[in-house]
Amino acid sequence: MRWERLFAELEAEADDLAARDRDAEIADRTRAELGRTRWADGLRAARGDVRVRLLGGVVLAGRVGHVGTDWLLLSAESHDVLVPGHAVVGIDGLAITAAPPADGTLPHTWAAAWRVLARDRAPVRLTRVDGSEVRGVPVRVGADFVELDAGSADGLATVLVPYPAVAAAYAPREDED
Repeated sequence: MRWERLFAELEAEADDLAARDRDAEIADRTRAELGRTRWADGLRAARGDVRVRLLGGVVLAGRVGHVGTDWLLLSAESHDVLVPGHAVVGIDGLAITAAPPADGTLPHTWAAAWRVLARDRAPVRLTRVDGSEVRGVPVRVGADFVELDAGSADGLATVLVPYPAVAAAYAPREDED
């Protein structure tokens, strides 16, 4: 009887040590996985509305449409808003989970999103990080800038805006049939 109790205690102690080792391993793997997670991954998993806080105190509310490598598209009210990652200072309403790109490929870049707007001749209202705005149609897209045809009466019809100066770009939403 005494030996059985001793062996039972030793087995319980071994089980407890194994459980602690397993829990420590799970915690280490969880921390390592979280260390590879980017905030954009949390946006991809977003369900419902979020609030995105931008440089200059701008707060946008809406549903996350697409998430690129360095930008996001937010569907807000009657327009879509293209937001560069560098302008985001906080996000409210995100789920704790994260999601990789839907099809397993890398999402498009900020410049690629601008090339689509330029190709479609989409009118935009661009808010800069200093709070100023410019309206126009993207006509040229560079590696680090977008040039808008603002159609101004003063003869200075084009406005070049470096990407780091962009806080948000508002585009009217296309009618979905």
